[in-house]
Amino acid sequence: MGLIEGETIGIDSFKIFAQNSLRNNYTQKKIDRHLEYIDNCIEEFEAALDKTDKEEEKELLKSKIKLQQDRRKKYETLDTELKNSNETQISLTDKDSRALMLTNNVSGVGYAVQAASDSKHKLLVHSHIGASTDKRELSTAALTVQELLQLDSFNTLSDAGYTSGDQLQACKYSGICTYSLPMPSISPNSNSIPLAEFHYINDGDYYICPCGEQMTTTGKWRIRPNYRSKVNKTSACVNCSIREKCTQNQNGRVIERSEYQDVIDENNARVIGNRNYYKLRQQIIEHQFGILKRQWGFTYTLMKGKANVLSEVNIFMTIYNLTRCINIMGMDELKRRLRDFLPLVSLYMSLLLIKNEMQKKNFILQFKYVIQIHNS
Repeated sequence: MGLIEGETIGIDSFKIFAQNSLRNNYTQKKIDRHLEYIDNCIEEFEAALDKTDKEEEKELLKSKIKLQQDRRKKYETLDTELKNSNETQISLTDKDSRALMLTNNVSGVGYAVQAASDSKHKLLVHSHIGASTDKRELSTAALTVQELLQLDSFNTLSDAGYTSGDQLQACKYSGICTYSLPMPSISPNSNSIPLAEFHYINDGDYYICPCGEQMTTTGKWRIRPNYRSKVNKTSACVNCSIREKCTQNQNGRVIERSEYQDVIDENNARVIGNRNYYKLRQQIIEHQFGILKRQWGFTYTLMKGKANVLSEVNIFMTIYNLTRCINIMGMDELKRRLRDFLPLVSLYMSLLLIKNEMQKKNFILQFKYVIQIHNS
């Protein structure tokens, strides 16, 4: 239809409440707290039982002890289930939902919905249910959009929550140019010389500090959860005249350089050098969330389970896209264009009904061939 340009894609997320209350969401800390409280109650009731001689009080205390023991079994089961799941939390009503910080510091159990929008007409082109944070979601969204729209290369705009080295590297490897807001530095503290004043020499793999000393590395990698890094430091810190201004570390200034630092620096330079272009991000992707949540009230899901929740999300996004199309081209023109696509819609519905994976793969190849003919 020519409504999607595929040159600039905005990526962001919004959160919705799930059909699961905070009371039915448990972390290890919460389970341990309940077990400790129950043990204290049992200990208190048993002490009272030893002191009393009245039969009525004994029976009442025994019933209370039995109640607490039954409650303890429930939390022991939850404790075992959580440890076996290798997750940090567990939800009872909707197993896939997770405790999140939703809006205005309001916590709740819900889903983080990742979405991507094309810059031409602000149409939504992708959505998926992501993790609790955006940190590992950029490449998933970008690569899916690339495959869906059959693009060789395009630009992405995203906020600082998406800026992590492994994600930027995955996008670069696939020909995707990222404009992701630089992460604010968390070290050193305000009493230290900024990292920007230390110059990295790529050929020698060392830094030059403000005093002109070389900060070298042993060449050994430190293994982090999602990347490797090397530590750069110098023995000259011991007698440095500006050490107190440079660092509060008693062992001297230390710089940890990620294996993805080059691609991070490239991304940061693009954003800093194209601030007006980066500012388009809010226009491209955030407006849709305002429509969905504020105007249409889509702040919570009526479904349970990740797949079902995503289906509900996609229904809302499809309605949004249709509304945008009506505003762009008018109802009559939209009807005319949709009639042209009826054969493709019929093929797609047939695809959904196929259960055999081999038959589905063959059908997809035929489906792509029909699309090529249709587009030509």
